[in-house]
Amino acid sequence: MIRLLSSIRRWLDVAPRNAKALGVAIMVLGPITELSASGYYGPAEYLGGAGRNLIASPEFYWELEVKRLAGSFHPPEKLLAEARKARRTDGALEDLTGDADTNDFVAAISSGAIKPPDSAKATGQHEAVRGFLAATKETTTDSPPAEFDSEFADYHRGALAYRRGKSHWDEARTAWEKLLGRPVGERKYRSVWAAFMLGKIAMKSGNPEAVQWFQQTRALARAGFADSLGLAADSYGWEARSEWKQGHPEKAAPLYLTQLALGDETAVYSLKALIPDREPVDGMLNYGPDADEREKWSAEEKLADQQKTARALLAAGRDPLLRRLVTSHILATESNRSYYYGADVLTKSHDRCAHWLDSLKDLKGSKIEDAEYLGWIAYANGDYKAAADWLAVAGAESPAACWLRAKLLLRAGKIGEAEKSMARGWETLRDSNRYTGWLAGPSEVDDSANGNERDNWSFEKYASGDLGVMQLAQADFTRSLDTFRNGKLWPDTAFIAERVLTTDEVMTYVKRQPAPAATKSSNDIETKPSGLRYLLGRRLVREDRYQEALGYMPAPYDKHLQTYVSALKDGADEKLPKLQRARAWFTAAWLARFDGMELMGTEVSPDGFISDGNFADTDIAKERLAGTYEMASYVDGQSVKRTESINPKPSKQEIQRLKANTIRPDVRFHYRVIAAALAIRAAQLLEDNTEELADVVNRAGLWVKDRDAKAADRYFAVLKQRAAGTRIGREAMTKRWFVEESGPWSAEQKAAYDSNHRISDNAEPKTD
Repeated sequence: MIRLLSSIRRWLDVAPRNAKALGVAIMVLGPITELSASGYYGPAEYLGGAGRNLIASPEFYWELEVKRLAGSFHPPEKLLAEARKARRTDGALEDLTGDADTNDFVAAISSGAIKPPDSAKATGQHEAVRGFLAATKETTTDSPPAEFDSEFADYHRGALAYRRGKSHWDEARTAWEKLLGRPVGERKYRSVWAAFMLGKIAMKSGNPEAVQWFQQTRALARAGFADSLGLAADSYGWEARSEWKQGHPEKAAPLYLTQLALGDETAVYSLKALIPDREPVDGMLNYGPDADEREKWSAEEKLADQQKTARALLAAGRDPLLRRLVTSHILATESNRSYYYGADVLTKSHDRCAHWLDSLKDLKGSKIEDAEYLGWIAYANGDYKAAADWLAVAGAESPAACWLRAKLLLRAGKIGEAEKSMARGWETLRDSNRYTGWLAGPSEVDDSANGNERDNWSFEKYASGDLGVMQLAQADFTRSLDTFRNGKLWPDTAFIAERVLTTDEVMTYVKRQPAPAATKSSNDIETKPSGLRYLLGRRLVREDRYQEALGYMPAPYDKHLQTYVSALKDGADEKLPKLQRARAWFTAAWLARFDGMELMGTEVSPDGFISDGNFADTDIAKERLAGTYEMASYVDGQSVKRTESINPKPSKQEIQRLKANTIRPDVRFHYRVIAAALAIRAAQLLEDNTEELADVVNRAGLWVKDRDAKAADRYFAVLKQRAAGTRIGREAMTKRWFVEESGPWSAEQKAAYDSNHRISDNAEPKTD
């Protein structure tokens, strides 16, 4: 088969500039920079920014770190899933409590734990009291309905008093203490509930006895007393809050982490209360004075607060668990800072990191758990010697230690050793659940509330990005692609697949992957084998390997590709009449223009299939070939640009491949240039001053006029020289530019295209 598209691409490279000789000359479009008013510039590539991501600290996340710490806690209690869900819905917890109370009452009668003379009457009374309880408020003065004397009645009396407000809490306390004073055999179902509520009253009253009540709640449940609401598991968080309110953060920490280990993710937020130097965050529960309130403090009050914070930090540094929590919080809020934060924020961040590490210097001679994370703070703060020192103190092969060692080795130029260390850590880091040991299901925590907002990459993506770049630097191209893909870094995966690997290497890799599962989610295609399959199909089209491409094109573009290829064949068939050939070339041109992105568009630069062509993606290949990157930063509120070298330097093998695997022509929406060239081939076979000729040349001009004015000028010269006497030609001469008019062939092609693509009259026009 004739390599039709390749011949077009070669023609684009060498086309003469004399418009009359061939009917037109094709000019390659120049680069165009597009900005978005929203501030979004399209998909972010981990490889972008001169390798800054590889050199910088990754962004740590509070949620992940506290879950990792919670992994060493293994309480025997179980969190009640229904209660966990009910807390998030207004009224649901009250309904759940009512149902549990009713079910327990029925069970108590069935088991003989309580023996009313008339079970039906007692059940009716129980339900009447439940209804009265649900309607009770602080203003309620009516007496409750009578009910059979039992542990349930004792509990209800306490609950009614509790709901009537703080002034009635003594009544509630008396009722629940009476319940717990019953013989063991008479309080199987409400002992846990009573102890828990006595703990809540004590905590809300500032009574340290709350701690003992919550501990008794768990002890009763372990002794076999009924816990139908999972209050034993809940008691950890309440006890922790009681200890915190009493000024015992070292006691609250393990309790909150136990609460988290049970799967209650509200502890992720509660644990922040234990960080002495945590800054208040607007719109968040800060467990202390907000920023506005602090601004009103006098100088003496501010100094007193600073001294209090300093004492609390010093104490936290001497407590193993609090030390790890503060370290985790500093990493979650100060790691991966960028110039966007401003000099004042960066200085404050630097000082916070340095102060914390300085306060722990005297501990370096002893065994410090998680010392590698202190090394990460030093690394994020730019103190690489201190980072190495803390890593030595750790003496660990934890995933975080392997990662930090890889970063330090990389800075020392030992990229091979760095990659090996990173690969060891990545086996765990690639999966946040493996990293944290979290087994309680998908996270329910709002990402934006944990340290910095996740506006860059996830923890897993940072790790995968680092390993992928290290492998790329060592010319381990297929493994680099695999790492990027498994890390869900799709733009980088696509760059390797389109510009670094050969087409056959991509095909070999794709064939080794499991068959893609059917999916209706457009977002899934990026990281599934189907994403690479489609990318490969379009690359095969760009290389004229149409038959192979068909096997990788999704419907309906497999059918459209067949139509396109058939038109190319007919256009090149010199045995056919010129008019038939010209019509075929224009059919191919129309498909190239309006299906070009889907048939041959590049995933990343220059076409940007990844964003449907909406954004001009970073030209990673161009940066790596040049070996430099233009970095922007802000100094005194002014944008300053400087040139940075790519780090690590691309290998000779990569450079050779980038030069070999070029996109021809290497311009944005390159298929539009292909489409215009095909239209001009049709024009070469048509008679001068025919409506068909004017139509195809005008249409080619319209396709490129906004992309390259010089190329459009040459097209217009052809229209002027060969079709000035036509209807479209006359209108174009009057306007002195191309006109938005349909001719016989463009109208025909549009109708056929719309019919084949099932485009309705109300469909949005395609604008890529």
